Amino acid sequence: MINSRRFDLDWLRIIAFGILIYFHTAIFFIPGGIPMIQNRETSEVLQNFVSISHQFRLALLFFISGVGVAFAKKRRSNREFLKERSRKLLIPLVVGILLVVPPMIYAEKLFLAEFTGSFIEFYPHFFTDGVYPAGNLTWHHFWFIVYLYLFCLLGMKAFSWLTANNNQKLTQLALRGRGYGIYEFIIPLTIVEISLRAIFPGFPDLIHDWANFFHWFLIFLAGFVFANDEQLLDNACELRFFSLFGAVATTCGLYLIFGGMNLEANIDDSYIIIKYLSYCVIKITMVWCSILACLGFAARYLRFSNSLLSYINEAVYPLFILHLTIITLLGYWVVEFEIGLWTKYFFITTATIVSIMAFYHFAIRPYNLMRLLFGVKELPVKGLPAMKNTNHIKYQTTDHDQ
Repeated sequence: MINSRRFDLDWLRIIAFGILIYFHTAIFFIPGGIPMIQNRETSEVLQNFVSISHQFRLALLFFISGVGVAFAKKRRSNREFLKERSRKLLIPLVVGILLVVPPMIYAEKLFLAEFTGSFIEFYPHFFTDGVYPAGNLTWHHFWFIVYLYLFCLLGMKAFSWLTANNNQKLTQLALRGRGYGIYEFIIPLTIVEISLRAIFPGFPDLIHDWANFFHWFLIFLAGFVFANDEQLLDNACELRFFSLFGAVATTCGLYLIFGGMNLEANIDDSYIIIKYLSYCVIKITMVWCSILACLGFAARYLRFSNSLLSYINEAVYPLFILHLTIITLLGYWVVEFEIGLWTKYFFITTATIVSIMAFYHFAIRPYNLMRLLFGVKELPVKGLPAMKNTNHIKYQTTDHDQ
């Protein structure tokens, strides 16, 4: 187990969640996608950014969450761990579905001319007019919280198995991950991909998404394993250029061989099986190498702390909860402007960050009730605003969790 604070993992968590803002804003400027608000002018650059980053960004988030769970669980019994995860994940989930998602869907329906009227008039329709996108009811980006909570529940048995007999299984896995053995994890990921991807191409609804579900669950468990052996993270650092080369080479391979990041083949193609197997191997190699490259470069260049890290790291979860609604509301307003595409893009991303951080600082950070609703750890002194107790709040926790 890593006993000292790994600030590189904190920075990587911030960067990974920060990318969500730029990823979801880019969807306004590419054909199709959700949210369904579209700018008239599109960008091939943003299209490629979305296509490439989509392959590994969620896997990276689940990996970091697995690391965080390892730290959250080591000081708690199973019952305490479940209680803590429920408070941190389920309360924001309910808040998100009831309060955060409806304004987003309202803006989309206005843009698509599928609803006219005020938000107050729309709100009951969110629950009564069917399931999104044909209707309105959806958990939208809060699917991530549902999956993470299920991974924690399913992972409890796996955690117990891995840590039994004085961490015997963890030690064995860590030994296999030394040197280039760190890339052996591509094998189980590829088996899952080959077995399930053709049947479940994937939409995060827990019904048609078993390929992604088990893919991300394995990545989540890998984060747990890495958190229990610091040498694995050091190994990723030593092999960072090799991992980067692997990520770039496989990305280029997907474009050169398949014309992009997705496999589009006719079922009557006599080479469909070979193409499918090749695609799965190359894609999974790209995903795992990308994660290792991110870990490696973070370990090399981000092993430092400052007051900004402490502040932003706490704000990341509210940022995740609020970001897509703010982006959608801004996009609804901005896409009609007669200004350049990139001006719109950077205005939306910058305004989203500023808006969320202002809301976090003034409306969430000082008050324990708001911190509870947005999944932020309670203040050390209950009932007193954080801003009045900053001299007593030290960045000492060992949790790197979501």
